[in-house]
Amino acid sequence: MQYTGPTYRFPPTVPEMLYPAGVYVESTLRVWAMSRWRGARGFTDFFLGAGYGHLPRGSPRMYRVEEVIHNGVVVAILAHFTSPFDAFYLLGRVFWCGCEFIAFTTHNIFTDYDNVFPTDERMHTL
Repeated sequence: MQYTGPTYRFPPTVPEMLYPAGVYVESTLRVWAMSRWRGARGFTDFFLGAGYGHLPRGSPRMYRVEEVIHNGVVVAILAHFTSPFDAFYLLGRVFWCGCEFIAFTTHNIFTDYDNVFPTDERMHTL
């Protein structure tokens, strides 16, 4: 089966709601993406771009994708959302799109990127 367009369609938006006092909502998520046909960064841009395709032309940018590079190696992909409601909606979601996979998890700002890969002296814990 060949896909000639996006297979994911973002659900209709809902009226804005306020979170209760004391609830802290992240607007940055860690992205885990794999694709048979494109790189993780390209698939992330495609997936999020398809989700915001219903917005009129000239709308403000709703997300920004950033690669965390350490010693020339991409160790993380982060998605920064303009609206924390979008981040809240995608948090913890996993999507399978044919031979492509993408998931959104919380981003720990204290992640030690110096020791991402295990060594004899130190192991990275998730």
